[in-house]
Amino acid sequence: MDRTDSRTARLRGFLQTDPGNTELALALADELLRGGQPSEAREVLSSHPSVVEPVVQHRLAQIALAQGDYVDARERLQSLLAHAPASATIVHDLAFALIGLRRLDEAAECLDRHGFAHESDLAIALLRARLAMLQGRFGDAVGQLQALAGRSPDDAQVLGVLALALFDDGRESEARVPAQRAIALDAEQHEALLALGSLSLSRHDADEAGPLFILALRRHPGSGRALSGLGQSLLLRGELPNGEFALERATVAMPEHLGTWHALAWSQLLQGKRDDAEHSYQQAYELDRNFGESHGGLALVAALKGDAATAEAAIKRALRLDPQSPTAHYARIVLQQARGEEGIALDGLEALRAQMQVEGGIPTAQFAQVLSMLMARAPGAVQ
Repeated sequence: MDRTDSRTARLRGFLQTDPGNTELALALADELLRGGQPSEAREVLSSHPSVVEPVVQHRLAQIALAQGDYVDARERLQSLLAHAPASATIVHDLAFALIGLRRLDEAAECLDRHGFAHESDLAIALLRARLAMLQGRFGDAVGQLQALAGRSPDDAQVLGVLALALFDDGRESEARVPAQRAIALDAEQHEALLALGSLSLSRHDADEAGPLFILALRRHPGSGRALSGLGQSLLLRGELPNGEFALERATVAMPEHLGTWHALAWSQLLQGKRDDAEHSYQQAYELDRNFGESHGGLALVAALKGDAATAEAAIKRALRLDPQSPTAHYARIVLQQARGEEGIALDGLEALRAQMQVEGGIPTAQFAQVLSMLMARAPGAVQ
């Protein structure tokens, strides 16, 4: 029995002798949560006589957040906020639950309405910056985080989130320093690992990127961004089934992320799974019907299936939205190959090999080599 199990056992024993003790129940729940047993922690507090007390309700909401049960957390926290002063932790946790539910405007309203009294609270300030990132306001987030880093220069979380905001703002050369400082303070700081992994992935260094994303998943196993990065790094290494599995998990964690659906489609396409790839492109299309690459992906699948009419129509839509769409150009090459226009197809393939990068981080040369084999078997033989 390790130290954690021993402490849990002792707390259980104490609570059995004093079953109405709220502090003991909270301590046991916290220990179970630290030990990776959130369901057991929830059960301890839900069945305790003090379950209606605000402090217990708040802890149950925090356990729900840890489990990703944002609906339950929101309901408990809204009830607390309606009957008690708006403490910094309740405001933060409610806004966090709303972000988890992708109700970004409501989260911003919550922070604006209740957070003004806690502007000096680091957690709330950090959550404001995270919200700005989710809303695509990366420049605003960087400014907020740089101010926080000035106040708290040794806070690993602030530095890690700053690094990721810099990366997402296209300031990759600036992201490495705060990321490395964060890792020096906390070897598993999540956003810093995401930033460093993404930097490695942008250089197509799968051997460096993969372990960084794996480490990020140790503390946050459901992180969609870490799963997506891991999946892409596995594709770079040629581990297509494992890459596909990680990317499928990533789409469950963040089903609204177009790039992950496209990376998943590539992983499936490279394995000859045309129907699965078509489904992935269709999911991306439903999210944004004006994104050229989704139309291009559907065109490529249709071309590989030998459906020239559907492919041609999708190619036109893709190139109207994005004249540089790699998938649309690949689809055209497949059709040229099918019509026996070998020279034109190979010239187009060489141009793409030299000029374009494939969605999902796969180097063009590697993809082109695999695609050439697919094309040689298209439209009927790829299963």
